[in-house]
Amino acid sequence: MRTMGRIGVTGHQAREGLDWAWTRTKVATILQEAASVDQALTCLAVGTDQLFAEEALAIGIALTAVIPFEGYDRCFEGVGLETYRNLLARSARTVIMERTGTDQEAFLAAGVRVADDSDLLIAVWDGEPAAGLGGTADVVAHAVACGRQVLQLNPFSRTVRRLAG
Repeated sequence: MRTMGRIGVTGHQAREGLDWAWTRTKVATILQEAASVDQALTCLAVGTDQLFAEEALAIGIALTAVIPFEGYDRCFEGVGLETYRNLLARSARTVIMERTGTDQEAFLAAGVRVADDSDLLIAVWDGEPAAGLGGTADVVAHAVACGRQVLQLNPFSRTVRRLAG
């Protein structure tokens, strides 16, 4: 068991065929087995980020919400918005990034911040290129280039592999 003070996440929001039950189980297991985790970092996006936040809070890990820009809640609707607001209210710390460009540029900056501030980055990702700037592939590429520990959970093939670190 390796000591990890801060674990961050990046990953898919919604994709057909993604095994959410498998993903939740794997994320929960990683969080439970990592020693001395005192902070979980997430942008609270729908899908992976919210699942990760729920699992971290369930075992008493303090949540740090890295918010891409003021007014980020406009990017959510329905249950996703309700879950976002609930998790944000339960966060021990909230970092609101200064907006310097488009939404996608802000998403990338927030994802990079999560990666930079993490001892381990969990990437729930199929390994494919990002659909737009700031996607999971971009955040993973940054983390790997910086030598961060990255653990890829592929929710389609149900495989886990270490990409860096």
